[in-house]
Amino acid sequence: MTRRQLGFSFLELAVAMFILTLLLGSILVPLATQVEQRQISESLRTMEQARDALLGHAMAFGYLPCSDTDNDGLENVTGNVCSSLSGDGISHGNLPWRTLGLASADSWGNRIRYAVHGDYARRTPFFTLGTNTSNLRVCEAAGCASDLTSTAVAVLISHGKNGYGATNSASGTVYAAPTAADELENTDADRDFVSRVATASGAAVGEFDDILIWLPRYILFNRMVAAGRLP
Repeated sequence: MTRRQLGFSFLELAVAMFILTLLLGSILVPLATQVEQRQISESLRTMEQARDALLGHAMAFGYLPCSDTDNDGLENVTGNVCSSLSGDGISHGNLPWRTLGLASADSWGNRIRYAVHGDYARRTPFFTLGTNTSNLRVCEAAGCASDLTSTAVAVLISHGKNGYGATNSASGTVYAAPTAADELENTDADRDFVSRVATASGAAVGEFDDILIWLPRYILFNRMVAAGRLP
């Protein structure tokens, strides 16, 4: 009877452990999802503060800051223009967080990528209401067959949880470039960017977890007029 009772107790223990494992799994998965969603929300809030700071900088000085290209948190300027400009006249790099007095990273500890059209970051002559350049485009997919806007003057990007293409704020390490076309579009230093719904690795449209916000030209003009900087 003793051996049978012990055997039955071990079986009960095994069943109890199995049930406990299932219960823990059902709790931990939603918890992980909640943590990730909180990180996304915090990063988006940080980026919105950065966009406000960009507008404040423009209203105070008459131009947007250039990008940080050497990872010291300060904008890189040579004379009256951004130190490094692409063929489209765009300054690509990271957000100059020290220049703006902001947090140095997103929720995953990576720098926020920043692109600004050089015409709006030029010291002299300042841009005017008549400034009409090949502005930045934010599209629904790589190739920009359909765009969300074609009048952005600056774009801010968090490379999300996977961090592909991002720069670590603590070590300065630049992570591996993305392989999915839409994420790659956000790292290739041209005038086109992609913002869309996140998809996991293995999805037919490719992995995507970048977070984007942008500054439209006419919002910048509106704030500059209100501040007496334009026309």
